[in-house]
Amino acid sequence: MNLCKKISYNMNILILSPGRRVEVVEYFKEVFHRDGGLVYTLDMSPYAPALYFGDKYFCVEKDFNHIERYVQNIIFICENYGIKSVISLIDPELVLLSQYQGEFDKFGIKTILSDIRFTESTFDKYVFYQKYKDTIRLIPTVESYSEAHKMIESREWSYPIFAKLRDGSASIGICKIDTEDDFAITRNNDKYIYQPFIEGIEYGVDVYFDLISGELISVFIKRKLAMRAGETDKSISVKSAKILSEILKVGKISGIRGPVDVDVFVSNRGEVFINEINPRFGGGYPHAYQCGVNFMELIMNNLKGIVNKPQFNNYEEDVILLKYSSSYLVKK
Repeated sequence: MNLCKKISYNMNILILSPGRRVEVVEYFKEVFHRDGGLVYTLDMSPYAPALYFGDKYFCVEKDFNHIERYVQNIIFICENYGIKSVISLIDPELVLLSQYQGEFDKFGIKTILSDIRFTESTFDKYVFYQKYKDTIRLIPTVESYSEAHKMIESREWSYPIFAKLRDGSASIGICKIDTEDDFAITRNNDKYIYQPFIEGIEYGVDVYFDLISGELISVFIKRKLAMRAGETDKSISVKSAKILSEILKVGKISGIRGPVDVDVFVSNRGEVFINEINPRFGGGYPHAYQCGVNFMELIMNNLKGIVNKPQFNNYEEDVILLKYSSSYLVKK
């Protein structure tokens, strides 16, 4: 890395692994620039488009066999550029940051994430189900082929059902099982968990938990119209007392902080089920921001020591988000 001499600013933030999420970087810049702060980006890949939209960017190798070097490089950058907070946009780094939170604390660097116990539980779908099924209404889940087969034989479940990787993300590894023959394909793979198919409508919910008080502060609900590579591609903003009521129960779970992405199904009978909770910005968050639900502002307040007040239903319904691709040229 080619790092310049130490400089300082009032309020700077480092976004780790921004990938393709240019809009999120731009939203942070809109808010942090108002207070004289800068937004830095860091990615292991020089081909990550959002990397180049930071006020300054760093391409840093990430060797998973020597991950402490990666953490040391992040801290070194923060120290040299007056960066007071760090946030990651991808799942694998959340546990990493949690594990090294003490190191960041030593240098006065705030890691914007939930505590390690909650974060780790979200990486194993069956552990998550077992741990929180009595607190929130989750889609029924079993952890083995034999258990799922019993559910089919007893007629508690019927085809189709879903098989998912216990630790999968971005819809990777999801199999819709329509027949006994399809089901047999997963027999020898113990990495799958199984769920019944919920016939109904899927929603994405962007939630913010105050970094100081831990209180659930903000909720934005959108109905998913189309998906692309595991992310919401088209959606429409909605308000739903039923969904909001279930989301508020998530607030009973201890240790959640910052932005959270919640996947929700509403069955044709009107039952609300939470499918997954991811303790990071969701791929559909731009819809919330463009409807005025500004999590970057809430983060900025918290970094200033201001406790945010709850703000629900503070957006317009029936506003449709349509994502599109753009391009950016970088000189080799």
